[in-house]
Amino acid sequence: MATTVQRSLRAGFWLGWKIESNWADPLLFLIYSVIRPLGSALILVVMFFAVSGGRRGPLLDFFVVGSAFWPLVLAGLQGLVTAVLEDRELWRMTRSVYTSPISWPTFLIGRTLAATLSAGFGGVVVILLTGRLFLGVPLTLSPGDIGLLAAVVAAGLAAILALGMLTVAGALMAASDAWHLPEAISASLYLVAGAVFPVALLPAPLQAVARALPLTWWLEALRRLLLPAGARLSFPSASDGTVLALLGVTTAAAVAAATVAFRLAERRARRLGLLDRDSGF
Repeated sequence: MATTVQRSLRAGFWLGWKIESNWADPLLFLIYSVIRPLGSALILVVMFFAVSGGRRGPLLDFFVVGSAFWPLVLAGLQGLVTAVLEDRELWRMTRSVYTSPISWPTFLIGRTLAATLSAGFGGVVVILLTGRLFLGVPLTLSPGDIGLLAAVVAAGLAAILALGMLTVAGALMAASDAWHLPEAISASLYLVAGAVFPVALLPAPLQAVARALPLTWWLEALRRLLLPAGARLSFPSASDGTVLALLGVTTAAAVAAATVAFRLAERRARRLGLLDRDSGF
């Protein structure tokens, strides 16, 4: 018999998948999921040749890997917060979902995983292949590292969901500005977490923030797995073991902080009647 967590995750994933695919035929939606990121990847190629004339710079490989995996962050973090806000503001279904015999946070995570799967992983593959075929990015993943890559991606997803739940905790307490939180936080993380340029280029206070973020170590681990030795990194002096250890520690800390923050925000919102409050948008 399925547990409450399993039922909640399955129900959330099913609903999230139906919403993302707009109830389309699975094959048609699969084709769309490949074509959509392909357009963004081709824009990246055109920008490269238009700006640099085809000359490779020292940060091209660094930028391509960060750009390939960042859609997972957008789909996970923004999708999680948007699911809460849409249920509350647009569909007026928060009360029905919250009072049903499921785990509300697990249901939200299931919805977000569906959005991440449909919008994120296709973009990762397409952008990496485009970078390899058209930009000459030397991807060097060995067969023996596939398991480690899967573990690193899983840790990154856990970190993304944790940051998303932290943002949800803030959204439950915010007024009409809650709609702006996902974009503001994801844009800030894009700047600080080393997605487009090495963390060493940031001012010292922002470097300290970057080192505390699991996304920073997630992107660093991905680059070490996918790019050859000597590629540009955010922390070239750190060993691979140190990077993986810091990824695990910061991810665990983010999950713990998200669990506490969400429970506190949920209790306060329930006590004040804010869970299904209409902010007017």
